[in-house]
Amino acid sequence: MERTLYYSDEINDDFAATRIKHRKLKSDYRYFNRGVIGMLLKLFLYRIVVTSVGFFYTKFIKRVTYRNKKVLRGYKNRGCFIYGNHTAYALDAYNPTYLAFPRPADIIVNADAVSVRGLKKIMRTLGALPIPEDFHLMPKFNCAVEEAINKRHWVAVYPEAHIWPYYTGIRNFPSVSFNYPVRCNAPVFAYTMTYKKRKLSKYPKRTVYVDGPFFPDTALPQKAAVRKLRDEVYKAMCERSRLSDCEYVSYVYKPEENQA
Repeated sequence: MERTLYYSDEINDDFAATRIKHRKLKSDYRYFNRGVIGMLLKLFLYRIVVTSVGFFYTKFIKRVTYRNKKVLRGYKNRGCFIYGNHTAYALDAYNPTYLAFPRPADIIVNADAVSVRGLKKIMRTLGALPIPEDFHLMPKFNCAVEEAINKRHWVAVYPEAHIWPYYTGIRNFPSVSFNYPVRCNAPVFAYTMTYKKRKLSKYPKRTVYVDGPFFPDTALPQKAAVRKLRDEVYKAMCERSRLSDCEYVSYVYKPEENQA
């Protein structure tokens, strides 16, 4: 075991330590590039640069192994949602691109992802879909998610919301993010990053398991369909997480008033 981290709130504690100065999303924010120049920028930056770098990084630097990718067959010609556990930094950005290929992968992110000056246009080109804090801007965000699905993009969601590096369990995430596939009536896949012992390294081996597809139950009222879909994905991810056989970072619960 390398280190211990203490948490008091399983849902809201974040260990990213990015120190980004938060800025609220403005009402005039555009979610997609438009026009010929925007399309060319997407082609170059996302398709040529990021897709190539991401493939090399995941397969040859981090040496991630992907299991059960066969369940994705037959779904690369339509828009889908893919949910993952939030336990890695760059890999959490690259995994959806790798799994969705040749479809583009857009990622639902916190507004912090587009808060860095000079990077907003780049993040948009790379497929970031920031969630606004202003409730009045949510219809625009929801339309952007639907547009992505209609464009046959894959939309990646990290329902745990906050990153816990190397965490081997699945946190008890809420069902709110499963409103998206229910509204869009789109297939859902889950991927679970697991950590396994290496013989010649203290760092664990990363193995990603893919499960699905899961479908919204159109016979149920929306609220019930959302909850059912969440429970199916959560169960699959929990079962896969048990395949981890080491703990590089230990997370220990400590009530906030007792933390140093």
